[in-house]
Amino acid sequence: MQTFNKASIRISAVAALLFSCQSLAMLERRMAIEINANSIHFAIADVNNKTDKVYRHLDYGSLEAGFYDDLSASDNRFFSSFMLKKAQRLFQKLRTRQEHFKAVQVRAIATDIFREAHNAEELVQKIRRTTGIDIRILSPEEEDRMDFFSALTATDNSETPVVWDIGKESFQLIISDPEAGPFAHKGDFGSVSFMEYLKEVVQNKPTHLPGPLSPISTEELEAGITFARYLARRTPVIIRNELKKDQVKITGIGPVFQEGFAEDITIHQMSLDKGKLERYILDQASSSGINETSLSSAILVFGFMEELDITQMFISDHNSTVGMLEFPILWH
Repeated sequence: MQTFNKASIRISAVAALLFSCQSLAMLERRMAIEINANSIHFAIADVNNKTDKVYRHLDYGSLEAGFYDDLSASDNRFFSSFMLKKAQRLFQKLRTRQEHFKAVQVRAIATDIFREAHNAEELVQKIRRTTGIDIRILSPEEEDRMDFFSALTATDNSETPVVWDIGKESFQLIISDPEAGPFAHKGDFGSVSFMEYLKEVVQNKPTHLPGPLSPISTEELEAGITFARYLARRTPVIIRNELKKDQVKITGIGPVFQEGFAEDITIHQMSLDKGKLERYILDQASSSGINETSLSSAILVFGFMEELDITQMFISDHNSTVGMLEFPILWH
């Protein structure tokens, strides 16, 4: 009997080892790189190449780039020669990181900021030639699909049915519920476009000329909140009904919620309180020299919270760069 037990143990150990080796054989080390308006985000993880699910995260972070600021300073929508050289240096750092972690697959994507630049392809060619990293410029439709996938992944992780993702030029509210099913509502205003609206329409300032948003008067602030509430009133009934249910949270993802004004308000907490957000706006509206994109984003979010009766939001640490690691279209 003792011999049988020892043999069983040895067989079990071998089976466990074989299973472990088989599981590791299915893993693929991936590096995802996402070019945003003024930064480059990256994430490295071991991913199950059969299911595209992250097994373990190894590295993530961001590099300051300034693509949007550089393009905004150009009269003809060309990246400057300085920007081209800076981008090469940044991608050399990313190549070094790839080699350090021995990532076998690398995917780099860019969205609207590269679609706007007339010499974006020149930058892509330089990066490919000097680092071997190929940047894929997504079409608006491809970008929407990836954002939708990333938001659905965030709902799975946080177990909340409504996700709010705010980009530079647009926002989307996405629902993932067993009864309602996946559904997305996209709006035409994002963090930068809402700021441009405040400056051009509310403050009567030329948007193409540099100038601060703040200080902003009480009347201007009320006008901004009123417009945000108007945008929120266009939210479809299916999402409104979901938000009215007991103990339903709305989850915010992306840089608007994870950086900027949210960093000052949440302070390492994973929730955004409407009362604290209001106090932040009132305090910053009378100041000068603040991040105007953060202030305009705070006004946009507050208007939605007012209109949709949201007193608190969950802030997810999930972002679209992490979502890229599991987005099958990019890897197969």
